[in-house]
Amino acid sequence: MQCKVCEFGCEINEYSRGRCGTYVHTGNTIIQDPDIGYMGAYPVSIETIPLLHYYPSGKFLQVFSTGCNFQCSGCVARLLASGKSLSRSTLTPSQVMERALQQDCLGVVSTMNEPAANYYLFRDLAAEAKEKGLLAGCSTNCYFTSETLNKLGQFVDFMNVGIKGYSARSYRSCGVPSSYPVFRNISRLFDMGVHVETSVVYSRGSEDEMIRVAEEISDISPTIPVQVMRFIPFGDAPIELEPSIGEAESMCAALRKYVDYVYLFNSPGTELLNTYCPECGGLMAEREFYGPMGSRSVKPWINYICSCGKSAQVKGTTATESFSEEGFMGGYRISRAFGMVHGILTCLGIPDDHRLIDTWEKISDSGTLMQIHHMIQQPYAYLEFIRLIAEKTNLPEKGEELISFICTRLELIRSLAAENSGHKVYYCMGSPIFALNAGRMENNLVVFSGGVSINKQLQKEGKPGVNVSPSFINENNPDTIFISGFLSRPLHEFYALCQQYGIEVDAVKQQRVYAVPPSWDFGNPRWILGLMFIADKLHPGNSGIDLKKEADEFYLKFYGMPFEEATPNRSFHRPTSGIWPEHGLRCTHA
Repeated sequence: MQCKVCEFGCEINEYSRGRCGTYVHTGNTIIQDPDIGYMGAYPVSIETIPLLHYYPSGKFLQVFSTGCNFQCSGCVARLLASGKSLSRSTLTPSQVMERALQQDCLGVVSTMNEPAANYYLFRDLAAEAKEKGLLAGCSTNCYFTSETLNKLGQFVDFMNVGIKGYSARSYRSCGVPSSYPVFRNISRLFDMGVHVETSVVYSRGSEDEMIRVAEEISDISPTIPVQVMRFIPFGDAPIELEPSIGEAESMCAALRKYVDYVYLFNSPGTELLNTYCPECGGLMAEREFYGPMGSRSVKPWINYICSCGKSAQVKGTTATESFSEEGFMGGYRISRAFGMVHGILTCLGIPDDHRLIDTWEKISDSGTLMQIHHMIQQPYAYLEFIRLIAEKTNLPEKGEELISFICTRLELIRSLAAENSGHKVYYCMGSPIFALNAGRMENNLVVFSGGVSINKQLQKEGKPGVNVSPSFINENNPDTIFISGFLSRPLHEFYALCQQYGIEVDAVKQQRVYAVPPSWDFGNPRWILGLMFIADKLHPGNSGIDLKKEADEFYLKFYGMPFEEATPNRSFHRPTSGIWPEHGLRCTHA
């Protein structure tokens, strides 16, 4: 029997559950796999979905399940998109609605995995939300059939549509034959009165595609916001596809010729998360980076009318009080928690998805996740995180082997740190004005190495940091600056920004700004290599650390490959992009 949810039109029978793996055939109908439900439900602010022109600062209940009809390289939520059955108990739409009401949410929003893979589940959720007077929406690739979209449009209030590009070629890279249904559906949703925002992945080399997308969106309506998602290479995606933040900002400037509102994500410190008047360019709403694919308002967006008289296209009213998520919660940050667990499992010799799902089931309650969030911020506390995962997978010996390797290096750095003489260090991410939170692992690595972290003076925090003024950096005059290995920036762009902002500190004058190697300072056990990298820079010529030798030993011992053969990207669990000799055929998600 043919499935009519999306344009693939899969045959669903006793041998096939469809491309997304979540539908079954019973009698004369196709239904959702009875084992499929919502895997999590957490309150979030709408800007982390992200939606920027819809009930600003509003609190919504984010839900996610499993399955996707696209197959995109470097997917940030590859595990959830895989369609693998979940052994854990799941939530029904009624249970989700109960939580949404209990937590005073404005509505519910499906994210992380593709709602086309859970169409009947999501339809029931949206219908219940409507009955209860709540809003309902989703993030989607919007590859629905016209028939399905017309039905769904009667229940949903908003959508963020993820666009892969304009051409059929750009969609074929995700295993999809054509982009036409997506733009057709965006136009139809807009005509139906559904609030639509779009997110477009920008990878290096896709500039022409980006322009064509903006032109197509403009033909529907130039008021539809375009969110540029700077490509961050996870999974097997090569790091060469990642555009710099400066390149992405230039891309956004080009897109503004076609549409009124263009925003840049995955780019800490950028000013292009702000809303500017399309008429006069005046600042209307100010935001800052708030984790992968997320943002948060610096102050409530109350006035939607610019001083020049131009009105911004915003639906709904701004919440009187902003909601702040705890720990891993909020938008796509939960996907990084998956990655952190997988990062340890890989080092324990467990690369397969099923074991990851089993482990996640045992630790995914909010209390345990909060404990883990605290564990990963300190070197010795992180060892307890390893023990926890090793215990849940019945591999305590392998856990202790990894811990022993790390402990030996910790003792080496501890003795080296005793020789330090107050070397001041500033740790940022992506921009000189985006400072990592005082309590983050990266700053604690600095302190462990004997440095004095000026970030410890910060009185506010964000996810994973906050914008600071150039005066804060100048007044503290760091001797060394480190740029995060997760969301980085080329040194030539970084120094140019320092000049632009008037940052004239010793670290800049003496060219002591260092980009930490990808994923070496947070999110996985490779932080021990990042610690040695930091210590070596803080004790030049005196550390006695052979970093190449240490990296080679770690990679051989825990990844089964020499370091020199690795071509790392931003993944927490994979040591290399492309084919991974030992585990490559079994590890596919970020």
